[in-house]
Amino acid sequence: MILIVVFMLISSLGAVVLNLSHERYLFESYIQNSVETEEIFLVSKSASEAVIKLLDMDDKKIDYLGEFWSQNIPLVLDEGKINIQIADQERYLNPNLLIKRKKIDQKMFSIFERLFEILDVNQQILFNIVDWIDRDSFSSGGEEDYDLYKAKNAPLDTVEELRLIKGVDDRIYNGRIVNGQFHPGLRSVISPYSNGKVNINTASKWVLMALDRDIDETVANAIISYRKGKPFKRVDDLINVDGMNSDILYRIKPYIDVKSENFLATIDIQLGDRKYKLVILLNRKGKTREIWKKLY
Repeated sequence: MILIVVFMLISSLGAVVLNLSHERYLFESYIQNSVETEEIFLVSKSASEAVIKLLDMDDKKIDYLGEFWSQNIPLVLDEGKINIQIADQERYLNPNLLIKRKKIDQKMFSIFERLFEILDVNQQILFNIVDWIDRDSFSSGGEEDYDLYKAKNAPLDTVEELRLIKGVDDRIYNGRIVNGQFHPGLRSVISPYSNGKVNINTASKWVLMALDRDIDETVANAIISYRKGKPFKRVDDLINVDGMNSDILYRIKPYIDVKSENFLATIDIQLGDRKYKLVILLNRKGKTREIWKKLY
């Protein structure tokens, strides 16, 4: 009988000890997680403020690829490492501008037609994009109904949303090799964050070529070569580029600029063995401000 009582006491004490150990573990884990959460919050807040100050200090009249903000910015902190990459969004074409006043903007559509032809992308995908973003549920030549969902019938919110559109597979989205020649993916030439004015100081040759039927690869490369030595301070400076003429300049002038307004900052943060990614969309129309911020 005594042995039974002793055994029961030992069992009870063991259960109490185990329970206390479990509660201690949960308590310590909670404290540790709180500390880590506070730490990443402070670091991300500081990184965001630093990017805003950097863009505020920059000359807003002109933006080009040789500026400090356009370079990879690695930082070493006591707590870990940070790497900042900033991309202006006016280097891209904005697909949301394909629709204007509930109708297809024919001039913008022509630009995208050339872009898709240059990238060797099926034109049907362009119509699918149009039907994804237009306000009605009627087909304009593209896909409206999908197996698991319907077309959004609203503007794109992110470039990743393109993956939901019929025909946009990994190769079309990320890029591919065709007949030994590299073709960038849509993610490299399209952004829903652009204000619609292509920055000729930062745009790729594919975007430059899409602007006009007379801007071929030779002229686009000449533009890029010219701006490397001397960034364009005015859009009219394009006339100094070999292959450019007043007719081309007249046609593309409503769609180009030498500065950018929207910037996407991607910040990789490493604190010990923990890794995070902070993505910030900023608008610099006047004073730089955050549009949104996401931490992964």
